[in-house]
Order: sequence, then C-alpha cells, then structure tokens
Amino acid sequence: MTEPNFAAADTSIQFDKESRGNALIYHFEGGFSLVNHAVLAKTVEEIKAAAPRKIVMDLSGVRFMDSMGVGLLVNLLKHARDHKMEFAVVSNDVVDQILAVTRLNRVIRLARSLEEALQSATP
Repeated sequence: MTEPNFAAADTSIQFDKESRGNALIYHFEGGFSLVNHAVLAKTVEEIKAAAPRKIVMDLSGVRFMDSMGVGLLVNLLKHARDHKMEFAVVSNDVVDQILAVTRLNRVIRLARSLEEALQSATP
C-alpha cells in the first residue's frame, strides 16, 4: 500500500453555489480542509441563514479532505436533521474513502451525480 503524499495535497479551494427549486447546492473543487477553514465556515453560516429545504454539497471535485472537512459535513448534517431539511453529498472516490473510514457513509446520503442527489436526500 502506498503512503499518502500530504505534501502534494491540493489545499486550494474553489466553490460556486446555485439554487434549484427548494435546494441550495454548493460545488467544491480542490481541498476541503483546515487550510480553507474561513471559506468553509462562511459557507456553513450562509446555508444556515438561507434555511433551504434541501442542502446538496457537491464534493465531486474535491481532491483532499481532512478532519475539518469531515467536521463541516457533520455540522451540516446535524443542522439539517434539527431543522427537518434534506441533506446529500455528491461524492467521489476520495470522499467515499474518508466517509467510509469515519462510518459517516452510513448516515450521510451519498450520490454519484448531482441529479441523483437532488432526487433523494436524507431527511
């Protein structure tokens, strides 16, 4: 098994947001990590203030995630459950692996496409 090369991890982040019907969708590319804490924390606050019926985090472009990124997803999942919102994550192999290790893949609705995530999210 090859050891991960954290020095080569892409910690830059780009994101975009959109609304579709009753869903608020955030698309992320790059590193979902502590390095980007300020951007990610602002995103959480925006989502909480907007109070959409459905939250979709599109992480299909994420190439690196650390415990801060995992914590953000847990924060959003808890908020969604507390406020009767639906929550889903568009995932990729990197995100799948991290969520499997933390067993969050058992409680977070994962989808492989945005369309799939929009069709059914976890209440």
